Amino acid sequence: MTAVSVRSLDRRFGSTRVLRELDLDVQDGEHIAISGANGSGKTTLLRVLSGLLRPTSGDVKVLGGAADDPDIRARIGVVGHTPAIYARMTASENIRFWTGIYGVPPGRGHEVLQTLGLDPADKRPAASYSQGMRQRVSIAIALSTSPTLVIADEPFAGLDDAGSTAVAALLRDVPTLVVATHGGADGRHLHLRDGRLTAA
Repeated sequence: MTAVSVRSLDRRFGSTRVLRELDLDVQDGEHIAISGANGSGKTTLLRVLSGLLRPTSGDVKVLGGAADDPDIRARIGVVGHTPAIYARMTASENIRFWTGIYGVPPGRGHEVLQTLGLDPADKRPAASYSQGMRQRVSIAIALSTSPTLVIADEPFAGLDDAGSTAVAALLRDVPTLVVATHGGADGRHLHLRDGRLTAA
């Protein structure tokens, strides 16, 4: 089965055309690593696949439907370019808030926190965490619902060597993965240039 199917995707911001007639197929169980220069459109592409941006034109199917469909969205884990967490909440509260939206227990998220060296019982707000610690919380949130598909934008940003190693191990166990990275990811490698994907 095809986890991601993109045909003739265009995305513009005003008169700036970022993605142009882009095609992409990701099969179930496949891991895709997308590289490209800063400003090449990697974040834009991943935000479209996540349902956070609408295409200007073209057809995008994720897990057989639209990424902004609530039933589909519940099966996608998203790691953004910057950690998307509530700074006044603890790491555990962030996990419980996110899993509560989808009606799943927070246990998996707490396990990932521990794997990444964070204590689920820590009472400090996330605002007191370092950039790398906040990134770890963001990854734990994304994996807390045991998603079918994970879409990750530079998941190693801000992490030390130990954190990067732990995150890489977690991502290897994800069923299907699309990751934008400058290096360090397994799987099929594609390069984004001039708004289109080519084999790296």
